[in-house]
Amino acid sequence: MEALRRTTLFELHRRLGARMTVFGGFEMPLSYAGIIDEHRAVRARAGIFDLGHMGEFELAGAGALALLERAMTNSAARLEAGRAQYTLMCTPAGGTIDDLIVYRLGHARFMLCVNASNIAADREWLLELGAKDAGFRDASEETGLVAVQGPEAQAILQGLSPAPLGQMRQFAVMEAEVAGVRCVAARTGYTGEDGFELFVAAAAAAKLFNAILEAGAPRAMMPCGLGARDTLRMEAGLPLYGHELDRATSPLEAGLGMFVKLGREFVGAATLAAQHREGVKRHLVGIRTEDGRSVARQGYKVFPEGRETGAEIGIMTSGTFAPSFNRPLGMAYLAAAAGAPAAVEVEIRNRRVGAAVVGLPFYRRGKPPAA
Repeated sequence: MEALRRTTLFELHRRLGARMTVFGGFEMPLSYAGIIDEHRAVRARAGIFDLGHMGEFELAGAGALALLERAMTNSAARLEAGRAQYTLMCTPAGGTIDDLIVYRLGHARFMLCVNASNIAADREWLLELGAKDAGFRDASEETGLVAVQGPEAQAILQGLSPAPLGQMRQFAVMEAEVAGVRCVAARTGYTGEDGFELFVAAAAAAKLFNAILEAGAPRAMMPCGLGARDTLRMEAGLPLYGHELDRATSPLEAGLGMFVKLGREFVGAATLAAQHREGVKRHLVGIRTEDGRSVARQGYKVFPEGRETGAEIGIMTSGTFAPSFNRPLGMAYLAAAAGAPAAVEVEIRNRRVGAAVVGLPFYRRGKPPAA
C-alpha cells in the first residue's frame, strides 16, 4: 500500500488541533472547530484552507496553447494574459478525465491546477498528447496552495499586500506579494463565495498561512478543513471528481455545457457534439429529502415517486447536511427517459424516502437560501 502524503502544513494542522482524514492519497485536515462552524464562517466572514494536495502543471513556449486547445473542452485561446478559466479534459468517448482551472500567466505561459487524486493520470494523459513539446513541467511537489474564501477575504488579504488585489475580477490572476511572500494570486475558489487562491513555494506556505490566520483573527476568520469545503461546494452545486464526474460521465451530463466549446478539434469533441445534437441519457439534479432529516448519500438509488415496484431512475452522487439551509441536500443523476419529475423517492437504509427534485445550485452568493 502506498504511503500517505502530507503537505508542508501538516505540523501546523496538528498544532491547530485538526481532525485528519485521507483524501486523494494525502493526510489532510477534515475539520478544526467543526464542519458546521467552519462552513458558516466562510459564508458570513472568511475561512482559510490548505489546498497543498492539489496538483500544479506548468506549460510554456510555442506549443503550449496548441496542447491546451487539443486537450481541453474550453478554449484557452480565448484567455487573455492574467485570466483563468474552468475547463475539463475528456476521453475520446466523452468521459471526464479531470476538471481543472487553466491560468494564463503570460502570452505563452500557462499553469494548470488539477485534482489531487488525478495528478499522475493527468500528467500521463498530457504527456501522451505531446506535453513534452509544450514546455510541460509538473510543479506539484514544490508548490503550496492556500485559499482564503468568504466575504471578508478581500479585506484580510489586501491588508497584507501592496498589490491591487481588490481590483481583480473573478477568474483574474496576477503575481503578487502577500505577507512578504511571492505568490500567484487568483480570484478563484470552490465554495460559492468570493475569495482568492494563492500559489506559493511549498517551503513558504506555512509562513503565508500563519500570517493570514493572524491577520484574519480580528474578523473571526477560521481555519477550515475538507469537510467544510465539501459542504460549501455542494451547496454551490459544484461537481467533485469521483462523485459528479468520472470517466463514465460527460461534461454535458453534468450540466457543464457552457465550458465545452464545440466547433474545435479537441479530444472527445465528436462524442460531445453528438450528445449536444441528440441529447444526453441522464442529467444532474438537486435532491431535497422532504422529511428534512434523511441524508441521501452517494450511491443511494433513486426511484419514481409513489411506486412500490419498478426500476430505479437515478443514483445519488453527493449528499450531506447543508449548514446554510439547516437540512440535508444532495445531487443525483436522473435518467432522461424519466422525464422531469418534480418528486422522487430515494432508498435510504432499505426504506423509500420522498424527495423533491430542485434546480442547481442550491446556493448563490448574494441571494438568501431558498432550497
